[in-house]
Amino acid sequence: MEERRKKSPYLITKEDGQNFPIPDLIGAERLILVDGQTPVPSEELTFGICSFAPRTSLHKKHSHVGCEEIMYILSGKGIGGVGDIETEQRAGDTIFAPKGVEHWFYNPFDEPLVMLWIYTKASLREAGYALESRGYKEIDHDHEYTEIK
Repeated sequence: MEERRKKSPYLITKEDGQNFPIPDLIGAERLILVDGQTPVPSEELTFGICSFAPRTSLHKKHSHVGCEEIMYILSGKGIGGVGDIETEQRAGDTIFAPKGVEHWFYNPFDEPLVMLWIYTKASLREAGYALESRGYKEIDHDHEYTEIK
């Protein structure tokens, strides 16, 4: 069974994830596990995991003009917002960010936070990832992948 695990292109472990740094994600590690560039590429989704360090991490206000995003808090707690509503978000919570709506997250607490997230597009470029603070319209997906390999 272990040999089958190793050979399956459909089983992705955290160690297989690509650390895909983006502007304005500070003190956090974000791994993409499935997208249009992974060994078995998705045509429709980007899926990953993000860890926010205690008291120092944040993801500044941004939006995805081309897709929706769903985040699920696995462990820890933090403060985040969607639109004009900011809330404390805890393990077990699901957060939905509609297409084009600003959202953000930070961890002011003493424990790390881990969340899963899904975009309804197969890359940041297709999602129309935009950062209010810097005016980005897209992230250079091909360049980023070249940089990290």
